[in-house]
Amino acid sequence: MSSAGALRRLPILLLAHGHRASGITHAALSSRLINTGINDQRYGDSNRQRAGIMLAAASLLGAGVVATNTSAADAPTKIEVAADPYALPVEAHPLPSKIILYQYEVCPYCCKVRAFLDFYKLPYTVIEVNPLTKGELKWSTYKKVPVVKLDDEIVADSSAIMSRLVTDVLAARPAAPPPAPPAPAAAVAASPASPTPTAKRSSSWWPFGSGSGTLDVGSGAKDQTAAAAAVTVAAPSPSPSPVDALAEEVRWRKWVDDKLVKVLTANIYRNWDESVETFKYITEQTSWSWGAREVARWAGAVMMWQVGKRLPAKYGIEGDLRKALYDTANDFADNALLGRRFAGGDSPNLADLSAFGVIRAVRKTGAFRDLMENTRLAPWFAAMEEAVGGSARVNPGPGDAA
Repeated sequence: MSSAGALRRLPILLLAHGHRASGITHAALSSRLINTGINDQRYGDSNRQRAGIMLAAASLLGAGVVATNTSAADAPTKIEVAADPYALPVEAHPLPSKIILYQYEVCPYCCKVRAFLDFYKLPYTVIEVNPLTKGELKWSTYKKVPVVKLDDEIVADSSAIMSRLVTDVLAARPAAPPPAPPAPAAAVAASPASPTPTAKRSSSWWPFGSGSGTLDVGSGAKDQTAAAAAVTVAAPSPSPSPVDALAEEVRWRKWVDDKLVKVLTANIYRNWDESVETFKYITEQTSWSWGAREVARWAGAVMMWQVGKRLPAKYGIEGDLRKALYDTANDFADNALLGRRFAGGDSPNLADLSAFGVIRAVRKTGAFRDLMENTRLAPWFAAMEEAVGGSARVNPGPGDAA
């Protein structure tokens, strides 16, 4: 049974069995398939709310969202995802006056978009989608999240949303001044034992007067590192051409979607204790009563613990899951950062924001704690937290305090 199939059955199990854990477990092993509809409102009864959070976990599984049947009257707007969600638009548009994000709070792909909007300080309103009914998306043929409304324009897919907006942001803000010329070689040689100053980092969010992202790769100063004996100073790596920088950024954005999400997913459900901890975190993002949260927490943990056993084979992860996670993180630290503060140089680019959003989605889990303690990624994550800064969300939610 696939993880998506398991998640499709879990809401009905909760409705049918309520607090009877033994009944839930027994029914969870049944092979009967469950179909769900969309004719529900955003704020339904507590049973439906409990059921919905289980489907929200599908986004943390990389399993996608359960498809629903809808009529043309319910979904008059046809939404198409860009053929290449990583491609930047040729022309910039004026920045939207209003941004509405349709999301699940715990979805790593939605967290990518929120990291982007928070970093660029673009105010946005969140509409939390009911994962069971998708009633908030009844106007659309596209039933996955995230989806954004940019005034009257609709864009779907996290990577496509980021690609669509970054060009507009950079075009709307003043260009960075040319970088200062490098210090003469004689000045460096005059004091070989002096520590090399780290390139000054930009302000806590994307500054109006400095470059960021894909389109201004020349402004990212490279950190210079002192040699072990502090006798010679390593020269900074040559700045890549704009074409090469764009290709590298796209490469690591795809890496986030194709590899990082999957390895993280397998790790947060790798055993019983971590499945319980993960669902505790997921249910804490709701405003439900204590009893409702506990039902969802334990029923979800039972189901996802079983599903989690099959994820390594599904995602092609061999050997110890934690080692796979550490190797994946160090791959980014070594080969995307290349000794710099960010993959984008002085300022985060779309690869940084994508990786940061996905990792931040699981920050209350044991996988996150182990990731920070046992890899070379912690300094970058701390720098990203400072760079992204506070939320630009107009209607703050529980995830903002996470």
